[in-house]
Amino acid sequence: MKTIEFYNHKLQINKEGILFWLEKEIAIVSDLHLEKGSSFASTGQFIPPYDSEETLKKLLNVIDNYKVKKVILLGDTFHDKDAFHRMPSKVRFLFEELIKNYEVIFILGNHENKMKIDSINFYQEYVVDNVRFIHEAVQENINQISGHYHPVASIKVSSKKITTKCLIHTNNHIILPSFGVFTGGLNIHDPVLKPFISQDSNIYFLTKKSIYKFSNKEIESQY
Repeated sequence: MKTIEFYNHKLQINKEGILFWLEKEIAIVSDLHLEKGSSFASTGQFIPPYDSEETLKKLLNVIDNYKVKKVILLGDTFHDKDAFHRMPSKVRFLFEELIKNYEVIFILGNHENKMKIDSINFYQEYVVDNVRFIHEAVQENINQISGHYHPVASIKVSSKKITTKCLIHTNNHIILPSFGVFTGGLNIHDPVLKPFISQDSNIYFLTKKSIYKFSNKEIESQY
């Protein structure tokens, strides 16, 4: 894991894209997009229907290795308003394991605007020690941790270009990558992310083997 200094706190990011605030026994995850596969299948786009099971197994396996009591889900936990009701029994069992073993905070994502589940309370934002957990970053001078954009970044290694999920870290923003196994990504050079990234921003590349830290200035110098 790599340690990130944020608002006088030490946070750790692991290569799977989970942010840990171990002092508070919190794991922070974004954009699971559960049941994206079954949503696509309903429109005739057939992809393997095991995304939710794989995503939840991976999440549970990772956080089980750390002293965590609370899990903050930064929105778009579900891919659409009917996703919860489409969960097969295996996926429902894993989901219930998550909410049984941890205090789970559900931030409301844009995919969940019309969603209503009796057993789940969605928050517009959640605050811990003046750090605000929200779904989509805002251009305000507040300390915020968000998701939504599914950031990815590219870097040249020898003659090859490598593109991978990443975490964006600025003075008062952390934007997490998506965690769901079927989620795509938005390159950090996309204009929509420009307001949140400066040359001094740190970009954490998350690969299967390790985590690599670059300044955005270093990445831009390659292009």
